[in-house]
Amino acid sequence: MTSHASSERSAHDRKARLRARVRLACAGIGASLLLGSTAAVAGAPGPEDEPPPPSPGFDAGPSERPAMSDAPRVPSPPRAVRPVLDPSARLLSEDDASEAWTLFIELESGHRITQRFLLTNVGPGEHSAVAVGHLVEPGRAPYRYENGRRRARWTLSDDRRFFDIAASHLDLHRPKGELRITKDDIEIFMFFDFPEHGASARVPASRLPPDYHVEVLAIGAPTKGTLLAPWMERPLETRGRAWLVHTWTPREEADLLSRRLEVFGADSETSFYGIQLRGNGDWTDAWAIATDATGRIIESPINVTTRWDERSSPQEADYPAPAGFSIAGGAFTGPISLTREWLRFDPLEVIPQPFRWFIRRRSRPQEVWADARIGVSLSNASGSPSLPLPDGTTSASATETSRAKRETDEETSLITASGSSNGVASITFLNPVGRR
Repeated sequence: MTSHASSERSAHDRKARLRARVRLACAGIGASLLLGSTAAVAGAPGPEDEPPPPSPGFDAGPSERPAMSDAPRVPSPPRAVRPVLDPSARLLSEDDASEAWTLFIELESGHRITQRFLLTNVGPGEHSAVAVGHLVEPGRAPYRYENGRRRARWTLSDDRRFFDIAASHLDLHRPKGELRITKDDIEIFMFFDFPEHGASARVPASRLPPDYHVEVLAIGAPTKGTLLAPWMERPLETRGRAWLVHTWTPREEADLLSRRLEVFGADSETSFYGIQLRGNGDWTDAWAIATDATGRIIESPINVTTRWDERSSPQEADYPAPAGFSIAGGAFTGPISLTREWLRFDPLEVIPQPFRWFIRRRSRPQEVWADARIGVSLSNASGSPSLPLPDGTTSASATETSRAKRETDEETSLITASGSSNGVASITFLNPVGRR
């Protein structure tokens, strides 16, 4: 009985092993077929294909490939990838919330475009939209165009990246952004490079007031398109560069800031953006970003000392344009001088009633644009600069390190002005200087 049971178990074990071998063989055949099918679709070499040719610059000999031990692999340094910023509308729900996209375009034809798309909850309803722009041609006064609508009368795409406010359109789909103005008196079609990993940055929260957000989405992005103004007989083809900045806050902006100052600049190889914010008290902070000739993106906190002009006009006394700035600290140093002022206006003029009345209760803004001569340099040691503290002081060790770097590292010119304008400055006053 025992011998018979043992024999049965032995036969059962042999059958089990045989079934296992069959399953393994079938799996191997299936895997080979699957891999062969995948290779045919993907274009990868099959198991019997010839080995690929050696990489350029690597001599593997006339007919043989080196063994792994003969060709040690050297790990490549990780490639820094810029975070992809989301340009879409936040559609904030707070009563005092606002959100804006500011686009500045400098064209080789000499024309300039300032454009802002604003969403605001101030006043009746939510997400009322205003689009206001200026086309500036040398020798002419800035030409203003505008559109404004309540939420039910303007269109936003499902992904919140395409704005259709009557005849004003902004498309923030990558890799090409578009500004399109299709009014009866003016047409603008501008396309700017807007790749996922293009030059962009989020201004650090440590440089901003609470609940205030700023993202620089494009810095000197290549741009091309056509203009047709009332004084033109036919559309003008032109190209240039564009800067795009997205700002949003759930709070009343005038409660957070008294002044916002921005600088946009470029030369043949580099682009620059700087921002300085001043609160209603003594708080102030600044930050800048640039791309250099090698394609590096450098961003850094900065100190900005501003020289203000003395003006005789009552309007300019309440909203004085600066004579210039001196940037120091971090990766950037150098002067920025303001020259010709070419645009000054009340941004609330374009906002219809009753929204304008609600906003004016707490803010009487003024916006000023002027030419700028930028002489900013970039330290070669900017990868790890010694940065000043927010109050402008530094620790003893930081001071010694900074001095050593200044003595041993050369500075490279980032943007240099030689008598002509190579940038612009925009100053937005939330209230007159006497009203704090």
